[in-house]
Amino acid sequence: MEPTSRAQQLSAARAELQRGRFSEAERLLLSLLDAHGEDREVLEMLAAIYLRTTKLEQAEHVFSRLAAGWADRAEYALELAALLERRGERDQAAQSYAAAIERQPTLAVARFNHACFLRRGGQLEEALREHQQALDLGIAQPEEVLSNMAAIHTQLRRDAVARELLERALAANPKYLPALYNLGLLREETGDRDGAIALFERILGQDPSYHDALIRIAHARRVGRADDPVVKKLRRALRRSQLDPLTREGLHIALGKVLDDAGAYDEAFGQFQQGNRWAAARVPPYDRAATEQRTAKILETFSAEWLARAAPVSERRLIFITGMFRSGSTLFEQVLASHPAIVAGGEIEYFGPRLARLGLSFPEGLARLGADTWRALGTGYLDYLDRTFPTDRIVTDKRPDAFALLPLIRALFPNARFVHTVRDPLDTCLSIFFEQLDSGVIYATDLENAAHYYNQYRLLMTRWKVLFGAAIFDAVYDEFVVDPEPTTRALLRFLDLDWHAGCLEFQRVANRVRTASVSQVREPLYRRSSGRWRNYERHLGALRRTLE
Repeated sequence: MEPTSRAQQLSAARAELQRGRFSEAERLLLSLLDAHGEDREVLEMLAAIYLRTTKLEQAEHVFSRLAAGWADRAEYALELAALLERRGERDQAAQSYAAAIERQPTLAVARFNHACFLRRGGQLEEALREHQQALDLGIAQPEEVLSNMAAIHTQLRRDAVARELLERALAANPKYLPALYNLGLLREETGDRDGAIALFERILGQDPSYHDALIRIAHARRVGRADDPVVKKLRRALRRSQLDPLTREGLHIALGKVLDDAGAYDEAFGQFQQGNRWAAARVPPYDRAATEQRTAKILETFSAEWLARAAPVSERRLIFITGMFRSGSTLFEQVLASHPAIVAGGEIEYFGPRLARLGLSFPEGLARLGADTWRALGTGYLDYLDRTFPTDRIVTDKRPDAFALLPLIRALFPNARFVHTVRDPLDTCLSIFFEQLDSGVIYATDLENAAHYYNQYRLLMTRWKVLFGAAIFDAVYDEFVVDPEPTTRALLRFLDLDWHAGCLEFQRVANRVRTASVSQVREPLYRRSSGRWRNYERHLGALRRTLE
């Protein structure tokens, strides 16, 4: 006979939970609700079951009942908001966060969770204000809030503020490893490699399993021997069974890098292959036919007639640096940033996100752009530059993957100049394969896919040179590393800038670099990356065939 009292049924439900029999526990709890009406303890247990079994819709329904029935308890509204966001219902999630704050205005954790929500949605200034509210309300463990605020200021290019916040976080808790790690990244990206490595080693001294710090050391240091301590630490880390896939991927790529440094090329290639197998599991599949169709659509859209019809928005001088990933774009931006008339803007994400917010697909959606929206697209970019870089100098915009957008940019800004970075195709594709790139670079995990994408890029750049070639300068990496001065002089003439000898000492520029090339561009010029493919020639047959 089944238990009939509330206490007996609750006890039976807990026993079923402990056995992992979630369906039985759920049945008992639902029966209790039918018999006794809304019951907070029962609903909380039911919500826990749905969260553990990832039944998000049912969990959302239960938390809605809890939030409605116990309006004085902000935690139910917070849980509901998190679920709504996970299900992509951001507007409803925002309302639930507002309800939680209204119910308990002095609850610091509600402000903190809301701040994180705002940051994920790109509302950075609003997120900063909410984080500050959490601090003002005396949140426990303020170091996490301060570190989050530092990360946001980093996104907003306020590096000095970010550094101060990280130091405050470490003053609150000297052993808070995320703050130590982010301060190490900040030092590395602003050229203080030794200071960065010292912080990463300090992290490993506190927690040898903090593998991200080991990965950064491997990329920051040049290793001379295959038995270097860093190599041994990476091998030891990879023997651990409890590694999340992204960390294992990063460790394989880092081990490949240091083995490449040491000249153990065949083993290095094997490590890069293993890293990319893990990466392939987290990125969407690369569709060659879809990529070709997109290329054809872009070429069809951006005709000479389209360019002639497009109304310019501004005659302002602008500089865009583009090309394939790993083709030298960071290097050439550093060269230009050494000139007193230029400031490095880095990878400015504007046009893609702006078109997405307008609900426009690229390139088809451009046909639906009205005159006002077209003008707003251009003036919005200039406003962004002026807000983010309050300077009279020319700001470079380095988006290696923006070559498909060049006609759009050219139409908006007819005085724009495009620095097109060019590198040996084999070296370019191999270098892409040797990096841990984000999930948007979906062709990077397979050399033949990288070569296919390279061929599509080449088709586009060939057409743009026909349409407005006088506005495009080919900055050839392999020529530059042999003798940088002729290329640099030609580049400055192309940009109508006076010669500046400091451009040949680009490694001394004190700006921030946030790309995979962060370590390389801080070194004096070297040639070892030009013709690098020869070290791996026996592995590149398929890559060669696809490129040819």
